[in-house]
Amino acid sequence: MSLAVQVVFTGLSAGGVYGLIAIGHSLIYRLTGIVHFGLGDLIGLGAFITLFVAAGTQPLTQETVSGGRMALAIVAGVVACVVVGAAGYFAVVQPYIGRSAIGWVAATLALGFAIHAVLDAAFSRPAYVFPDPIPFRRVGNDGLIKILGAQVHVRAFAVIGVAIAVAAIASWVLQRTWFGRSLRAIADEPEGAAIVGISVERTRALAFGLAGGMAAIAVVVAAPGTPFETGTGALLGLKGLVAAVLVRFAGLWTAFAAGLALGVVEAALGTGLLGHLPGLASYRELIPLLVAIVLLAVRPLRMREAAE
Repeated sequence: MSLAVQVVFTGLSAGGVYGLIAIGHSLIYRLTGIVHFGLGDLIGLGAFITLFVAAGTQPLTQETVSGGRMALAIVAGVVACVVVGAAGYFAVVQPYIGRSAIGWVAATLALGFAIHAVLDAAFSRPAYVFPDPIPFRRVGNDGLIKILGAQVHVRAFAVIGVAIAVAAIASWVLQRTWFGRSLRAIADEPEGAAIVGISVERTRALAFGLAGGMAAIAVVVAAPGTPFETGTGALLGLKGLVAAVLVRFAGLWTAFAAGLALGVVEAALGTGLLGHLPGLASYRELIPLLVAIVLLAVRPLRMREAAE
């Protein structure tokens, strides 16, 4: 029982981040018909901008950075994701929409590689550790509480809560605001949206920026749990893409739920809860990707289906 509880909370914590990234991928696909292969590196950029504002390129701890400075750094990281995401749309995506699939694939990959190269040049340490934005160590037993015999970190609840809150805000924006109605109109019929006065390209660019910024919020909250490398963002982006593909770029809450499920399955594979087949735990991050590839091979995705 204690192992199952540990798996559930650990998996939901990671899955909340995957779910927000999956929402970003689904939103972008529905709006443009492309897969943003640079989204993960964009999220990594936000995380390292946060580190840079907090302490430059040097390692930092809870004691070396104040709460106010860390809050400012988080805001700077999220804003950087929004700005670079929107600018990236105009620079590398917009010229190829509806014209060349090879063009947008190459362009989004190139954007990701460029961001990764900049991060590698600026942050040379193998990995960086984020301090907790909130002093969770003061809660329970050094940040751990016992639930049904399992030791669960309080941060897991914070990450899950932030992910659900951000997803709920995104849902409210899409359903209740003029911006959300504009996004839905563009997804249904771009030419019709333009006829009624909606700035299609500007709205798409803002959506690209918000997709990265939305996921970056949860990533920065979750980052203190493990060492963060310059390639971590790309890996998170890939997992979010897998979740989105598994539900065929479905609606907001469906994509979010897929991310949660992916996190739980990944955690279960890592602990042996689903069995002890040789090498199963070692390939826990590869198995969901293979499943997504097989599903796409069996039933290829069509743009019409994604827009429904």
